Amino acid sequence: MKKISILGAGWLGSPLALQLKANGHQVKVSTTTTEKLLFFKENNIDAFLITIGDTANNGLDQLLAETDLLIITVPPGRTQNIEENYVDKIKYVLPFIKKHQIKEVIFTSSTTVYLSLRGIVDENTPIVPVSEMDRQIVTIEQLLLNNLNFNASILRLGGLIGEDRHPVRFIVKKDLVEDANNPVNMVHRNDIIRFMERMLTSNIPNEIFNIVAPIEHNRRDFYTREANKLNLSPLPNFIDNPNADMRKVSGKKITDRYGLEYLYLLD
Repeated sequence: MKKISILGAGWLGSPLALQLKANGHQVKVSTTTTEKLLFFKENNIDAFLITIGDTANNGLDQLLAETDLLIITVPPGRTQNIEENYVDKIKYVLPFIKKHQIKEVIFTSSTTVYLSLRGIVDENTPIVPVSEMDRQIVTIEQLLLNNLNFNASILRLGGLIGEDRHPVRFIVKKDLVEDANNPVNMVHRNDIIRFMERMLTSNIPNEIFNIVAPIEHNRRDFYTREANKLNLSPLPNFIDNPNADMRKVSGKKITDRYGLEYLYLLD
């Protein structure tokens, strides 16, 4: 079992911490809210109130002490304000990783880095970021992959879905959904956690992995099916695009590497 620290115990990091704890790993987490401190205390998980870049806060040293594996699940800011620089946040953490001699890092990235591409794309497809935030994400990926002090696995996650988070709830509020014949690139939180658990059974490789469910449905069929499951109505009007050629992200590499299949969003 490993000593694992999770930087950013939010929507993904919190249930991940609980699952890893249940499986016998030693887990520590960071949070930005005092409410979460109580939650983790009740679940016997050491938690630290950390705002990255706050030099008055020594929580990073406490979080990263005696850590085998660091999982970074800090999302980018909701705006692209230059003051909220995502790259600077991760750069700030790097000296602490070196100081505590952490040799394995997992970073949750995003498949939005493929946004400008068309057709089937995978981890070997050259990417051209089209937004400032995607440029920063790619910069962070390379900072981690090229750091000689540790191995970093970059997990490019598809659109996130969970029991408490589903985009179909917003789709049904629309009158019209265009490009309905485009593919779907999404993944369920439970599958992400399953793959991360499996990765922990061996050494973390210095590589990029997509985690995207192999959903065969297009947007119309997928959202219609999911709305029916949740008894949501009425459905919006769906309009096809005769020139639709949006990217389809392959998440096959990680299944081939770890012998674990996707279980969610496929029926």
